[in-house]
Amino acid sequence: MARNGFSTVIAIKPRDRQIAFYSGVGHDKNTIKYDVKPYKSKNFDEEFYQEFMRCLSEYANSNPSYAGKSAFVTVLVPNSLISTTSFNIPGINRKNTMDLFNVALESNYLNLKELRVNKTIVKQNKQYATFCVSLVRNQLLQKIYASCSGCNMFAKILTFEGSACGCGAAALNTKVAGDTCILLDIKEVESSITYLSKGVVLGVLDLPFGWSILNQPKLVAENMLFSHDVAELAVINAKEKAKAKQLTMMGGGENAENQDSSSDSDGGLLTDGGPAVPERTIAQPVKTLPRKTPRVLPKWMQRPVPDSQEGVSYENFRIFVKYVLEFIRANNRLTAIKEPASVYVNMPEEFGFILPMVNEEAEENKIKFEDLGIKKEKPVIREHLELYGGLCADQFGSLNNF
Repeated sequence: MARNGFSTVIAIKPRDRQIAFYSGVGHDKNTIKYDVKPYKSKNFDEEFYQEFMRCLSEYANSNPSYAGKSAFVTVLVPNSLISTTSFNIPGINRKNTMDLFNVALESNYLNLKELRVNKTIVKQNKQYATFCVSLVRNQLLQKIYASCSGCNMFAKILTFEGSACGCGAAALNTKVAGDTCILLDIKEVESSITYLSKGVVLGVLDLPFGWSILNQPKLVAENMLFSHDVAELAVINAKEKAKAKQLTMMGGGENAENQDSSSDSDGGLLTDGGPAVPERTIAQPVKTLPRKTPRVLPKWMQRPVPDSQEGVSYENFRIFVKYVLEFIRANNRLTAIKEPASVYVNMPEEFGFILPMVNEEAEENKIKFEDLGIKKEKPVIREHLELYGGLCADQFGSLNNF
């Protein structure tokens, strides 16, 4: 926090090409203000950092609290720029345990010298110790720190949005701060699922859809929300190219034995003492995927079509439920630390009727969905939980603070 009591959280929002600013005086929630500055560059290239500094300067110049003064700030980066993981290390003695931990870290991160590492022990018994780790590239830290310093702002903390979101929830709800749970933060067009243990974020998953699907008058087909078409096409075309290369190398008649072992720098193949001969290729059509259409399940797999808007909203919310349950099921390294007790949901109050409907299936889901309990807070807090959490990052997020 700055000497004058004025605190600022700066969040980099690549999806929206925006830098968000969230400021307040001390712990007074009534002073919190939210602002954004757009940028046009690609994300995290050299031009981006120039644009980043421009946004910082514009904000400082338009805010009287910065007039000629330096200030400490907290910077939030996208979840994708931070790596989190955990290791179970045999609990022999402290020295040997740390040595084994370092070996495990080096074997999993070959570029370890390029990374800043934070670690903490979250579980320990006579048999083993569980280390949770968060890592970020040193180069990213240095460039962001330098950009802030160039604008008379000093990045006291750099963390990722998922961690800050968990810090905000823990600061506003003591149950979140004291237990192991899942936080489902649903914004209009994006959401995040966060795994917390006593206020510390151990894992996060981003979803590219939000509460706007709950307003739809019809059922939403999940495969229409997002897909992996680009990745699927890349794999298909890579396989086709590999097949073409393999068929080319298999041809060649008398010179087939020479083709594998001798090639020139231009990519042509050499024959016995002769000039370079261009490599023969077999034309392969580029694969394209058909135009996307909603997936139709067989009737025996279909649920009854609801006849009310509330029913439609609930059925669409079940997409969030599916990803939460899958997130829990797929992360046994986290559940081994402790099973989450509840799923706390932050979404607009108008959709509160959905949670009792979800919990009718609590026995099948094996976990209960609860409201985060921050309805009394101002919209600027409820709608930007990760930014509010940035103001509290020094209280709960030490593992993920760089």
